[in-house]
Amino acid sequence: MIERKMKFLNSKFKIQNSKEDGVALLVVLFIIMAITILSLGFMSRSDVELACGENMVLRTQMDYLAESGLEHAKGLILNPQDVASEYWTGATAQQLAAGSEDYYDVGVVRDTNDCCNYIIDCNSYRMKDGQEIGRSSLSAQLRLDPCIGLWIGSATTIWTGIRINGDVYCNGTLENKGVINGDVFAGTLSGSGSIAGRLKATSDLSLVWPRVTVTDFTSRYSTVTISSGSLSGVTLGPYGNPVQVCYRSGDLLLAGDVRIESMLVVVGNLTIQGDRNMIVAPKNLPALLVTGDLTLKSAATLQINGLAVVYGRTLVGAGGANLTVLGGLFVEDGLAETAADSSSSANIGVLYNGPAWQPWSGRTGGALLFDGVDDYVQTPNSLTKLQVANNYTLSVWLKPASSQKSWAGIISKCNPSGSTNHWTLQFDSSSPKRLIVYHPDYLPSPKSWDTGILLSEIAGAWHHVAVVRNGVIMTSYLDGSPRSTGTWPNIPGFGDGHLNIAADRTATPSYVYNGLIDDVRIYNRVLDPNQVYPPIDGLAGLIAHWKFDESGSNVTTTAEPTETAIITWSEQGVAQKWGQAAGAFFRSIRRN
Repeated sequence: MIERKMKFLNSKFKIQNSKEDGVALLVVLFIIMAITILSLGFMSRSDVELACGENMVLRTQMDYLAESGLEHAKGLILNPQDVASEYWTGATAQQLAAGSEDYYDVGVVRDTNDCCNYIIDCNSYRMKDGQEIGRSSLSAQLRLDPCIGLWIGSATTIWTGIRINGDVYCNGTLENKGVINGDVFAGTLSGSGSIAGRLKATSDLSLVWPRVTVTDFTSRYSTVTISSGSLSGVTLGPYGNPVQVCYRSGDLLLAGDVRIESMLVVVGNLTIQGDRNMIVAPKNLPALLVTGDLTLKSAATLQINGLAVVYGRTLVGAGGANLTVLGGLFVEDGLAETAADSSSSANIGVLYNGPAWQPWSGRTGGALLFDGVDDYVQTPNSLTKLQVANNYTLSVWLKPASSQKSWAGIISKCNPSGSTNHWTLQFDSSSPKRLIVYHPDYLPSPKSWDTGILLSEIAGAWHHVAVVRNGVIMTSYLDGSPRSTGTWPNIPGFGDGHLNIAADRTATPSYVYNGLIDDVRIYNRVLDPNQVYPPIDGLAGLIAHWKFDESGSNVTTTAEPTETAIITWSEQGVAQKWGQAAGAFFRSIRRN
């Protein structure tokens, strides 16, 4: 009985041990399975993270490559001399290193409304076994800046008819009464005109005056010599290989319907009259080089496509002249508007500091308004023009402001330095002020003669003033009536310099006139009283006649970097690239 119980207990114990061993085994298996599952998950995550890391590296590499493509485009846009087309439009399958698996495609489109803006698209990618395995796409807007549309080598006034689409450089004081769609690099800036950009110091501009010389371009290119001093209704060029330059030794007149599809070099002055005159630059050449002055007469038109370099002045007739430059205008000696002399003497009157045209406010037609601050008109120095021996007649319509500076000039003929009066009509410094005549300062007293005409009796309304010298007898007239007559032995000066209108001999702001002036006439003889008033056309002895009937001129200069990019040469004869754009920046870059 006892033995059977022991066997029963042993068997029960074995069964219980077997169950416990099974549970333990299950626990161990479960732990192993859990570890295996966790290990597999870790390995899976590691593979994903590794793949993500490799993708990030690839994406970064493609981004860098696309950015390199943008810089590639920027470099060629800044230097269009290096491409055969107008500008670099892009390319496909470009590589930074030959034999690599990485490529980029670039497309460039220029803004049709602004020649200084470019849209650049760049796609970079990696090729593996003929398949694309990575890509980055960037779009950017590139702005060429600064980009000089007008360069002036001396103090200048931008009058109301001027519009500059680009930046402006002025080596001196710039008075702006026009429109400047860009920055201004100048010593001082004033005026009521509009400016889209900012005033910057001239030292901030890294661009230099282009080295464009007669010798460089006539010695390196074949020349087509212009033997005549006047061209009308002709076309010169275009010239193929070899490229040829049109060359004129001496002054040249383009008299209308002249088209030059080549670089024009003029060793002298270039004058434009008539309509439809055009100069078009070939690739990598300037359009125009003038060693003297570029002058547009009234109603003349000239279009220049390319870089124009003028070592003298650019003078634009106020009687409707129109100068259009698609490229850049670089003028060493100033830009100015001119008033026409209708006499046979053709004395150009250059406007300084922007006197305003009043086409409907004159006594006879239009008139010119002087602000009394710094405005005046001046003729060039001449040994032969505007000379009077002794007898003369001065005739002018005036509408002066009631306030005038002491010694404010009306008409003043002087020596080239402006230090000596030759013959001058001006107000004095008395109170009330009156009109007087001056002859050379070095002559005996009395140095001036009183016309008897007071400022107070002519201020604010139109009046005609005339002065006649007959031998030693001086006579003044106000509105045709004799005002004063007297003997004055001091003779007028020789007049080897220039003539100022609305300024005294010095032409400084201290002695300028305030008000309107119209119909200035100068005779080198005595007029009879019945010829003095009203002024009569067609009389003999007329040596100057400014009607001041003009309404102004128009000048539009638009910066066009592809037209102005040229090849120049150093002192040592090394070829160099020059362009009007001194730099560029990306206005925006975005991922597509």
